Amino acid sequence: MPARSFREILLSLKKRGTLRFVQSVLALSLVSLSSYAAQAQGTAVRIEVLSTSPARVRVEGELQTPTKTWAFINSYAGMIGIGERVENLTLTDAQGASVPVRKRAPGEFEAASDAARFSYEVKTEAPLFTTDSAYISWLTPERGFLMLGDLLPLASRAAPVTIEFSLPYGWAVFSNETRSTDGKFAVKEPMLARFFAGKDLRERRARAGSIDFSLVAAGDWAFTDEEVAEASQSILKEHERTMGGPPAGSRVMLMLSPYPRSVGAERWSAETRGSSVVLLSGRQPSKVAALAILSAPLTHELFHLWVPNALTLDGSYDWFYEGFTLYQAMRAGMRLGMLTFDDYLRALGRANDIYLSANDRDKWSLVEASERRWTGQGALLYNKGMLAAFLYDLSLRERSKGKRSLDNVYKELFRLYGRSGARADGNRALISALGGAEGEMRDFVRRYIESPASIDLKSAVAAYGLQLLPGGVRTHVQVSDSLSREQRDLLRQLGYNERVERDRRSARPR
Repeated sequence: MPARSFREILLSLKKRGTLRFVQSVLALSLVSLSSYAAQAQGTAVRIEVLSTSPARVRVEGELQTPTKTWAFINSYAGMIGIGERVENLTLTDAQGASVPVRKRAPGEFEAASDAARFSYEVKTEAPLFTTDSAYISWLTPERGFLMLGDLLPLASRAAPVTIEFSLPYGWAVFSNETRSTDGKFAVKEPMLARFFAGKDLRERRARAGSIDFSLVAAGDWAFTDEEVAEASQSILKEHERTMGGPPAGSRVMLMLSPYPRSVGAERWSAETRGSSVVLLSGRQPSKVAALAILSAPLTHELFHLWVPNALTLDGSYDWFYEGFTLYQAMRAGMRLGMLTFDDYLRALGRANDIYLSANDRDKWSLVEASERRWTGQGALLYNKGMLAAFLYDLSLRERSKGKRSLDNVYKELFRLYGRSGARADGNRALISALGGAEGEMRDFVRRYIESPASIDLKSAVAAYGLQLLPGGVRTHVQVSDSLSREQRDLLRQLGYNERVERDRRSARPR
């Protein structure tokens, strides 16, 4: 049978009355292809590790929309001068012609005309201040973190990004971002994306309630990967129970690494972005001590998956998602048996000592101090915020006769401002929620959160059956010798056990 032309086929279909059907199918196909092409558009980026000593990467790609302005983040989490790490920027236009570019300021460049294709190098040496290592990209000959927030130009963050890596021989890369069969990562929110790269990285996957959890660990520790994974699963399930649901997304990744520089065994720093947690720690020789030290940042950082990351709240409300959440995470650690009631009281005593040592501790309200977190008010926000949360929890439990606590506030916030909730100003929403449905805690909130009031812990806790011991260089909080029935019932809610307390007191040297 002789071959027919496309025109002859169409005429034949028209005679049979099927041409309109074919045209409809073709139209739908074109729509689908257009939709697919629109979804596939974005910034395509290749990151190549050029050297690990000195550490340096090359970043190449092409923007979806050409631009003359090329800027990189220059400050973050109290660090400044980050943009100085970007060097050797070259640009070309859509036709491949070179576009001249000049540096205007650290991390800021201006092209002579619109440019789309780019290539530059970034110095990725570990930061001098070790605690900054959780916030910024760095590499060593063994491992490191590559964070798109400080590696990509600001202009690339409005659209999805496809990332391809070229790593040293024997290295692997892990991320909570979606990975395709060709090894590339599809990133929807570049500012939140982090990649853990190195040799001898170990991954362990598990299920925590309704959450898919994965641990990626590096280095040698006194504990096993399984012990960290099990602790993380327990914490995630406890936080999910407290909040009344899982965080945004169903996948969570914990990236555990030693510091890039030598530090004390008790040091740690961490940051949670999106659904991934970076935790850096010194290394304790004792398993018990190592796990005890790890439990505090682990409960706190995993809680950030919900607060603030899963809340649709705007503005600076660090006093709540750091200070209050530090207290709330400690309560979760107690419920899980990771902390004792004595640990709880000791932590409050330490928080009081740090608060009292701050020069401007009562110069600003907690709301005002949040806006100054990275200019010297960080320790105050954590510790004064934690003390305020402690007193709030005690007061609410007492007023409601044990029927309500700070747990209820967190659950209500997640109900109102979870990912499906409407956006709101964080401070206004929190002040309203903490004030109570009938305003029963409004005076407390006005005094300790909205005003620069001092906290007299000794006087504040006396009504609840607690006392501060005199003398010594540290604050010691303990249960009073004589308790009323109401005080005893309240402290039992917090984990107080009379038998344990009697045994502890009898063991004291006389």
